[in-house]
Amino acid sequence: MKCVKWSGYLLPLVVFHHCHAKMGSSKDWLAMFVNDDTPKVVSFSPSSGEQSVSPKTNISVLWNQPMEIQSCVTAFSLDPNTKGNFETTDISLKFVPNQELLPGGYVIRLTKQCENKKGKDLDRVYSIPFRVQVEDSSLPPTINSILISEGTYDECLTGGNIKDRILEEVNTACSGYTQTTPITIVFSKPMNQTDVSLGLRMEPSTSYHLEWTNPNQVQIQLDAPLLSQTRYQINLASGVSALDGTKIEKPIRMDFYTNEGAKPPEVIGFGLASQLCGIGIQELGSTVGSRWDSTLCFWSKGLSFLSPHQYQFRGGDDGTGGIASSSACADVNTDNFKLFFDEYMDPISVISSSRLTKISPPSSNIRLSTWEWSHCQSVYPFGCKEITYSFAERTSASNLNS
Repeated sequence: MKCVKWSGYLLPLVVFHHCHAKMGSSKDWLAMFVNDDTPKVVSFSPSSGEQSVSPKTNISVLWNQPMEIQSCVTAFSLDPNTKGNFETTDISLKFVPNQELLPGGYVIRLTKQCENKKGKDLDRVYSIPFRVQVEDSSLPPTINSILISEGTYDECLTGGNIKDRILEEVNTACSGYTQTTPITIVFSKPMNQTDVSLGLRMEPSTSYHLEWTNPNQVQIQLDAPLLSQTRYQINLASGVSALDGTKIEKPIRMDFYTNEGAKPPEVIGFGLASQLCGIGIQELGSTVGSRWDSTLCFWSKGLSFLSPHQYQFRGGDDGTGGIASSSACADVNTDNFKLFFDEYMDPISVISSSRLTKISPPSSNIRLSTWEWSHCQSVYPFGCKEITYSFAERTSASNLNS
């Protein structure tokens, strides 16, 4: 050995010329550094108290000096007892279990039987606890939640109540609405979106598209309302993969049942503007008949229709005007008809479907002059519930449109 002076210090310089010939094996060379200090462990892997250790882990020990390694193998144990093989050097030991460690707590033990090259015992007994936990990446993906909106007809108009189909049955899922809340599927891990789109389907077949809100969560956006009182099934095929490569092992099937859905709209009342009946005032029809100056509507839902002569109204011509005179033809509300609906209606479709026709003597449709909607709203569901019609025809008394 020679010494080299560098920056004011003397450093040993080992010259390896024909090492095996002059100094023997590397084991002999390491023995040169053995001193009288008590041997100590420099590090353990896993470290003391480590959590979520992989089931595939190996146990490693590193000392601060060369050891009589066979004594350290004898002093080593892993609790619970685990079979495996050792890989060693003079300053390290690696224990390789024969199989993956089961989830749970383990303790590495190393007694003072472990000695250095001069027979000096280890400085103390070591007990190193750690815990094995199955890695999420090794688990196959699954569905954590399927969130479906359900409720009564009125509840579904405002979004319904969100239920998790994984946790409970859904028997009144919202249906028949143009703005039904989407069905949300929450996965246990980030998914391959292409795989999901190919492996997901609904039965009976319905039109929808998928929107991903995050890598773990996708929404089924319905392109058309679901059928009422129908059992649907959500199917996800096996083999659909997550981003980590793991795949769904078994097909997933979850069903739900829809509610009564949107009811067809109905006319619930009919009267005159002069009767001051209508939604929010009173809309009860008469069981014996009604006229333009009464406080009852002509008819309301639940009542039978009476004979025509039991409903009386006045035309715009009051009979006092002469030929070509307009004095008796002012518009009056005694011939402005009202209809009341149980749902918010589309004004355009209602107007295009409205007709007033004479029965005796028969004639063509009487011209609709003006109309006025009330009880309307500009939020979903859009439309109006009450309409007042004003019709116009050429009368013989005034010879004018009235």
